[in-house]
Amino acid sequence: MSSMAKYTRLVLLGKNLLWVLAAGIIALVVWIASNNNADNGGRMVFTNVPKAADMQNIMQKPRYHGVDVHNRPYTIDADSALQKDKDTVVLQNVSADMTGDNNAWIALKSGSGELNMTTKEMELLQGVEVFYEGGYQFRTDHAHVDIGKGSVFGDSHIEGQGAAGTIKANSFTITERGNIINFNGSVRMLLYQEKTALAPKPSAPKKNAIVKKIATTKKPVVSKKIEKNSKTKKTKKKQ
Repeated sequence: MSSMAKYTRLVLLGKNLLWVLAAGIIALVVWIASNNNADNGGRMVFTNVPKAADMQNIMQKPRYHGVDVHNRPYTIDADSALQKDKDTVVLQNVSADMTGDNNAWIALKSGSGELNMTTKEMELLQGVEVFYEGGYQFRTDHAHVDIGKGSVFGDSHIEGQGAAGTIKANSFTITERGNIINFNGSVRMLLYQEKTALAPKPSAPKKNAIVKKIATTKKPVVSKKIEKNSKTKKTKKKQ
């Protein structure tokens, strides 16, 4: 047998021995871990690995932006997005804003939400806040947003405040991207007013009239009194 043939045979034998040795080591580790009853003994734990079909796509810090049918922009941000189906994503810590005509804007925030990418509609849940240009802020538990139409409505209790006052209602609708806001059901409103607006303004005193009255009444009385006294003194002297 030539030296080359011997070398080839040794290489093949070594490969086979390596496979047998690796299998023996793995079997030994498994046997020791499964039969070790000591308190400080090692354990081998087999966990359930999720199947590929059960795994879901999760996106961190997603941002969705686009324009509606009237070419008005909108933006949606979230901490995470989970693909629920081919059209819907589940969002966490949502913040969205829409810009209307004349650069007016409306912003929304919520703890969670679902966005339908096809219909451009979004359901907001868990502490929904609505901010409107001019310093108005509203709070509710649920809101449905139609991004394409620029409308928001909710059938949960809503309350809010702004520069004009406070308001509470059982439901609300916002249309035309915030240009029209309707509150429905047991609406209670408190309007702020300045103190000067509540009390009527006092009219300016007519100083000229008062002075004139005093001037026309005081002098004749004094002069008449003096004249009467002088007549009485003269009559007494004649007597």
